[in-house]
Amino acid sequence: MKKVFIITLTTLFSLGIFAQETDVKAKGILDKLSAQTKAYKTIKAEFQFTINNKTEGINESQTGKIQIKGDKYFLSIAGQDVISDGKNIYTILKDAEEVQINSIPDEDEDDFISPNSIFTLYEDGFKYKYVKEDKGIHIINLYPKAAEEKEFHRIALYINKAKNQISKIKIFGKDGSTTIYTIKSFVANAAIPDSKFSFNKTTYPKFEIVDLRD
Repeated sequence: MKKVFIITLTTLFSLGIFAQETDVKAKGILDKLSAQTKAYKTIKAEFQFTINNKTEGINESQTGKIQIKGDKYFLSIAGQDVISDGKNIYTILKDAEEVQINSIPDEDEDDFISPNSIFTLYEDGFKYKYVKEDKGIHIINLYPKAAEEKEFHRIALYINKAKNQISKIKIFGKDGSTTIYTIKSFVANAAIPDSKFSFNKTTYPKFEIVDLRD
C-alpha cells in the first residue's frame, strides 16, 4: 500500500511539474507572437469562418477579408462591410441598403471579441496551456478567467511555428457550438490609407442610416 501511495504521489508531482512547464512554454510562444504582431503597422488577411452546432443543426461556412490598422479595421463578410474607426462601428448591409451605427462594446462586459483583436485576444483575461505540436503547428488552449461572464469556455489557438503567426482559432461555446476562423492568407505592413477606416455616408446615398448608439 505504501509503495502504491508513493508511486501515486510521484505521478501527481510529475503531472504538476509538467503542467507548470507547459504553461511556461505557452507563455513563451504567446509572448513571441505578441511582440511580432504588435510590430506590424497593418494586417491584411483572408479567412474562412465556420460555425457548427449539432444540437441546433447549424453548419455554416463563409469567407471574409479583414484589414487592420491599430484599433481600426475594415471587415468584409457575408454581403456586408463592417468599418470601425476606433470609436464607432458602421455595419453596411448591402442587400437591405442600410447602415447601422453602434458604439464599440466593452469587451469585458459584453462578451465581445473585436475583429481587430482576433490576433491578440490571448493577451488579457485568459489562462493558457500548451497542448502539443502537430506538423509544425503549436496548439495552445485559452481559458477565460471570468468564465461565468463568457458565452464560451475555451479557445484553441493554432500557431504556425515557422512563421510565428496564428493559422486558426477555435472558439468553443457553452451552448455546444464551435466557431472556427481559418486564416487563408496573411500580409503584414501593407500600405492602407486611413480613409479605408472612415465611413462616408455620401458613398451610400440611397442607404438608410440607423443610429443605434446610446
